[in-house]
Amino acid sequence: MPYCIKCGMKLPEDEEARFCPNCGAPIREAYRRAKAETPPISGLKRLFLFSAVLLLCLIVTSAGALSSVNVTEAKTIVEGFNEMEEIIKKVGVRLIFGNNLMYCLVMFIPFIGPISGFYVLYSTGKVLAALSQTVGANPLILLVSIMIFPHAWLEYISYSLAITEGILLSIYIVKYKFRGVRAEAMNVAKYIAVCSILLLLGAVIEMALISTFSSTLISK
Repeated sequence: MPYCIKCGMKLPEDEEARFCPNCGAPIREAYRRAKAETPPISGLKRLFLFSAVLLLCLIVTSAGALSSVNVTEAKTIVEGFNEMEEIIKKVGVRLIFGNNLMYCLVMFIPFIGPISGFYVLYSTGKVLAALSQTVGANPLILLVSIMIFPHAWLEYISYSLAITEGILLSIYIVKYKFRGVRAEAMNVAKYIAVCSILLLLGAVIEMALISTFSSTLISK
């Protein structure tokens, strides 16, 4: 579907329409440009790319978890993790949601977004590697135990959506010379809203689990 070249609004499919219903601009030129515009990437291809990115996110995290961490580095990472956990207990959902959303928004940026996203996930794996060294557990078992909880999947789905859009925008910029970027930017806005909802829900669940776990330890 074409968009108005003046205000960017979606135009009606009525072939007899001559003007944009939003701003009144002539729409014949918009339809002419739409035909020359790069066709949007199909939903099936998007789903395939998203699935591949989600799998890659899990692989990158696993690689970080299996990476070697010396004793000093592990101690520093665990101390930082414990400090963050204490702050989370005080601030609550706002910190979890704000922190995750900040990372997620960066992942939407073409070129640097996907790289940043995979770095964040690799760093998450490094934290698991440090924790496993401290408690003497298998890092992959720690990763699997985390993925049992729904908030982890909500976060990974959000990050995968963001990275996928970052890759698609990069493709439109490099391969198609910015053709289709405007339409894809509208998809980005929709996915940002979706990711925000998923991350907020994930933050609420994660905070509830932290509170429950803390209460159990205190009662013991």
